[in-house]
Amino acid sequence: MNPSDIRSGLRRWRGATIGVWLLAGSLCGQEPPAGPRKRELGPGPWDNDVLVHRIDAGGAREKLATFDRAGVASVARMADGRLLAAFQYFPKDEPRRFDRVAVRFSGDDGRNWSPAETILIAGFPAGMTRPFDPTLVPLPDGRIRLYFTSNTSRDFRRSPPMIHSAVTTNGVDYVFEPGVRFSVEGRIVIDCAVALHEGVFHLVVPDNGSVDEFPQGPGAGPPPNSRGGYHAVSTDGLKFERLTDPSLDSSRNRWLGCLVSDAGRLLFFGTGPGPWPIASPDGASWRPSKENVRIPGADPGAVRLKDGSWLVVATGAPQGRGDFRGGRRGGPEPEKPKDREDGPRAPTQGRPRGAEHRDETAATGR
Repeated sequence: MNPSDIRSGLRRWRGATIGVWLLAGSLCGQEPPAGPRKRELGPGPWDNDVLVHRIDAGGAREKLATFDRAGVASVARMADGRLLAAFQYFPKDEPRRFDRVAVRFSGDDGRNWSPAETILIAGFPAGMTRPFDPTLVPLPDGRIRLYFTSNTSRDFRRSPPMIHSAVTTNGVDYVFEPGVRFSVEGRIVIDCAVALHEGVFHLVVPDNGSVDEFPQGPGAGPPPNSRGGYHAVSTDGLKFERLTDPSLDSSRNRWLGCLVSDAGRLLFFGTGPGPWPIASPDGASWRPSKENVRIPGADPGAVRLKDGSWLVVATGAPQGRGDFRGGRRGGPEPEKPKDREDGPRAPTQGRPRGAEHRDETAATGR
């Protein structure tokens, strides 16, 4: 797969992660309309799949699985040895599960996966948008913490997105942890990567700019400071202290990916030509590692397999599907719904409009 094709396709929804349909009339959390109105949605993150690959020490790559209609994947090993993958899910003809965080499990190091299950979050606050951009971090006590993005308004000027968290013992049922894990005043904070390394939680977030700088509409590309990011640390994974901002050597690379603690060093697998991963003893200074993993997509998640190879989950290029694609096959361009709010819009991962849906989401996070 040509990396330039992947990057070109993923720019239509901001680097495969936030699905930035910030044009007036974007989804903004609406469920997919029924019947013919589906065509009004046009291209979006439902056109992408998560690709699962095994990559050995020599760089040889083997495709193991595909998660259909998905993106923004993270992967971790559970205490019982199984792999847990979390991702944003856009199933066709399932409105209640559309644009939710879903999970799959593998008991054979990624060759076979269970069906997708959307997660439940007990104690999820009323008024918050549903979780998106999941990041999984195993904890010393056997639980797994899910870091995710949320806010309280479709208008980022009213409520900039911030990083929150929840914990689980089984990978499906989570308990919300009150408070905000990380935010930067006046800035767009989404797409975090987190790892527990030698007793310290490290969090890295790409610099997505201010609300006014945030990319607008399909094809807008990455934010102005695409090489920049934020770095914060915590001893408990809940209260983070921001440190000196990291930077990347190439403007074509982004802090959009995952952190892994491996053999006494922090590794970061990011988006762009690389080389990946880059390594650091403390998250402050980074340099290329001896390994050279060619990332088969964007916004990767990675975990070390039992045989020493890497399992990488990444968002692939948009697929040529007929549904939800409007004029991309020669038909009329999708009609844009009327604007309902001023200001930049939140990603597709927002709240449904019906009161019944709002109550359900507040109670379960689903």
